[in-house]
Amino acid sequence: MGNFYVNYTLRGPEPEAVAAALKGRSAIVTPKDNGSVVVFDAEAESQDLGVFNAVGQRLSAELKCPILAVLNHDDDVLLYRLFENGRLVDEYNSAPAYPAPSSSPAGGNTELLCKAFGVENASAVATILRKPQRGGPDGYLLAVHRHLALVEALGLPIYAVGAGFSYVSDDDAPNGVCETSLLFTH
Repeated sequence: MGNFYVNYTLRGPEPEAVAAALKGRSAIVTPKDNGSVVVFDAEAESQDLGVFNAVGQRLSAELKCPILAVLNHDDDVLLYRLFENGRLVDEYNSAPAYPAPSSSPAGGNTELLCKAFGVENASAVATILRKPQRGGPDGYLLAVHRHLALVEALGLPIYAVGAGFSYVSDDDAPNGVCETSLLFTH
């Protein structure tokens, strides 16, 4: 069984402002790293796409920042949605024909994604997004591997990779984060 997780990487706001925007939701906010914080939301962890999108859109609108919302489904599919100021501006699916095998990921505007996170690495990001999922020696065996490569190319906090609300709330703090530095909201 592979990974199942959802998280949101926000560029710009401070962790305390993010936690305040999440008031009334059960969520966890990481410290800021390289200008970004990561949010793990309990309800979004269900992988309901309506909730997944709504949380990203709402936080992006309220905090006026770009948000990369990521969903890993059983390490077979990596989805992302990029929100800016409450608008969905880009989306990506590593295996659009899932559960049928697919060798062609869909979506993903590398220029928009790189601009949103202030990096000039579009060719590397394009390579990461276009590699097939479970597709031979040049593809990604697991979605978490694609997520790691994407996070590294965009300079995002490594603790977004392989982590969601259920993992973190079960006393499994994300890589490189001290549990006492996490902010919990309710």
